[in-house]
Amino acid sequence: MAYARLTLLPSQQVLTIGADETVLDAALRAGLNLPHSCKGGHCAACRARVVEGLVDYPDGRPPGITVDEERAGYALLCEARARSDLIVEIRQIAHADQAEVKSLPCRIEHMEPLAADVMQVLLRLPAVESFQFEAGQYIDIMLPGSRRRSFSLANPPHDAKLLELHIRRVKGGEFTEQLFLGMRERTLLRIEGPLGQFWFREESPRPALLVGGGTGYAPLRSMMRHLLERGDRRPLHFYWGAQSAEDLYEYRRVRDWTRIYPNLEFTPVLSALRPGTRWTGRVGLVHEAVLEDFPALAAFDVYTAGPPAMVEAIRESFPRHGLSPEQLFFDSFDYAPDVLAKLRAAARGATP
Repeated sequence: MAYARLTLLPSQQVLTIGADETVLDAALRAGLNLPHSCKGGHCAACRARVVEGLVDYPDGRPPGITVDEERAGYALLCEARARSDLIVEIRQIAHADQAEVKSLPCRIEHMEPLAADVMQVLLRLPAVESFQFEAGQYIDIMLPGSRRRSFSLANPPHDAKLLELHIRRVKGGEFTEQLFLGMRERTLLRIEGPLGQFWFREESPRPALLVGGGTGYAPLRSMMRHLLERGDRRPLHFYWGAQSAEDLYEYRRVRDWTRIYPNLEFTPVLSALRPGTRWTGRVGLVHEAVLEDFPALAAFDVYTAGPPAMVEAIRESFPRHGLSPEQLFFDSFDYAPDVLAKLRAAARGATP
């Protein structure tokens, strides 16, 4: 089977899906921003009901879906491949004013190291193109072979002359190694976006806790700037977890924001202290620091972005402290699907 027919409910929209293409990738290719987060089969944000047809998982049932859920007809769209024509019922989480997904050329306007393994990249889009997004969303940088690398936008929508990315170097990573070792300003790229359902729900009256791990700071930075610079005065408390003080690469900037905006609080947390580290702040897991300060969470909205282990710990523990699932919003930074496939194949001792 080269291609299958994919029908999405309730919209009745019909797409084509390739034999080796995930359902999510087929939707993204068609410009549809379906609910998703990690793209690695962990977070279950893309779970949907297969009304008709067959799917399978080349690497086995992913951890984000149970046997009972699979028997009930549910699938994780970021991992599922079509083995027949499909009818899939999806959740609708689209923002009323959400902009259309676009595929656009761009060039690297500026590159600057923010830390030893984090690069600030500023992208310039064609002057004739408009690009609207919500604070917290991300873009995909397109690679050969229809592969993608996802990066959150660190700038707010009201300051979008250039798109700002904070890109962490991944050892052996196809795109990030090029970026750090050989890519130069004025390099041409192609992006798709905006993508993701991780944006700030301004209609909520509740104060917000923002919890970032590493470069999970980037989408939260976009949210904070969006709110603070436009005069929103709801209480915000930002927790930033990192392995070392150097990983808190905009520590001084965020600290300065707290002096300008009295409704913002900032708590940096290091996971452990290295020998010789001069640090008087919090030490431990960042989600545990949140729970120490806020043991009752029912009155808050929580936004979290960063490593899958951190996001999963928050999803598992925060509801036990009164947080409703409807008040938790997350973006789990997993490896790209093709990288995950290579890692899994390596773990099995096989050729990907």
